[in-house]
Amino acid sequence: MITLQELCDELNKTLPSGELNDYCPNGLQVEGKPQIKKVGTAVSATLETIAAAIRSGCDALFVHHGLFWYKDPYPIVGSKKKKVELLLEAGVSLLAYHLPLDAHPLLGNNWRAAKDLQLKKCRPFCQFGVIGEISRTETSKFIQKVEKYYDHPAAAALGGGKTISRVALLSGGGYKYLQAAKEAGVDCFITGNFDEPAYSVAFEEGIHFLALGHSATERVGPKEVAKYLARKMQVKTEFIDIFNPF
Repeated sequence: MITLQELCDELNKTLPSGELNDYCPNGLQVEGKPQIKKVGTAVSATLETIAAAIRSGCDALFVHHGLFWYKDPYPIVGSKKKKVELLLEAGVSLLAYHLPLDAHPLLGNNWRAAKDLQLKKCRPFCQFGVIGEISRTETSKFIQKVEKYYDHPAAAALGGGKTISRVALLSGGGYKYLQAAKEAGVDCFITGNFDEPAYSVAFEEGIHFLALGHSATERVGPKEVAKYLARKMQVKTEFIDIFNPF
């Protein structure tokens, strides 16, 4: 068992906000019971996620997408009221870390994926992403590998060549950085979601564009945080896997 304060201290130290220009409060968002036997981790603080964490006996829930965002309306009404009510009634603390998790070199959505996909000579891309190299691989085979890793089909605009050797990763809503990926000299840009211009830009610029889902590409970090907390703090953890195709 650990205390809520110990959990907050560890996460704030490991995932510092620093000078990141985030658009949400990182850290403890809803305070629950002071003692914690089990921590759940998940992508987003949805009603379904919170209910699943409570059913699973979690005393704290770590998410990438929390309840509060800058420029959101202040009143806690509707579904937000239901979420806060569920958390308070169960005494479950909610902790959210957004850009600090995207950017983390060991636990983050991008750097962890780069390691798992065996990218070499990795370097930062657009502050939160990663550029790395692989042995030259047929494009179709690489797509199969990426789809298997994220467990999600790719929405693809295959504007590049028959093989891939340099890859950029930027999870979630990073599709607007496709042009930056091209300028960085990569063959393939992997992100979460997509918008209409990405298709034509990929063909016009001669680069492969793969969108594996906002949620799917940001399951990586919360999964890794669960492993980290279990190892570092000797607390029981569970990744709360809620289906989201987007």
